[in-house]
Amino acid sequence: MVIELATVTIQHRSAGLRRFVTSLCILLIVLLLLERFGFALEQLVHNGPGRQSFGRLAVQMIHALPEASYLLALWWIRQALNAIAQGELYGPTIQHMLDRVGLMLAVGAFVSVFLVPGLCRVLGYDPGYWIAYDVSALVLGAIGLSLKVIADVLRHAAGVQAELDGIF
Repeated sequence: MVIELATVTIQHRSAGLRRFVTSLCILLIVLLLLERFGFALEQLVHNGPGRQSFGRLAVQMIHALPEASYLLALWWIRQALNAIAQGELYGPTIQHMLDRVGLMLAVGAFVSVFLVPGLCRVLGYDPGYWIAYDVSALVLGAIGLSLKVIADVLRHAAGVQAELDGIF
């Protein structure tokens, strides 16, 4: 009885959090598009197609790459919350989510710190540095890699549990 009540509570919390994360993700996507591309597209329309207009748009696209990977990670969290709300509390759902989210956080951090400045420099928009020392991106990258390790631990534990279940 207590376990069933706890399961139902987790499912309800997951459903509510899924709705919140869905709304947040949609809002952040809209804001990303408006912030990153609004001015560049307005300049493209106002000044007409040209090297500077397309260059500004390309730089904004480069800056949006890590943000897009973070938003993809958030969307995958939303999918896992949906699976948990439907009763998939154990097993591969959590492992898969941790793998994918960890990968996207690590990729986003790597792109933000190491690739964005170099790509901007190649396009002629020199940020003044080759590596963007960004503590928050580095922390997100470390958390992402840690989530991948946790997913591996859970996967190993599930394998050991299956082996023990086979013995007994």
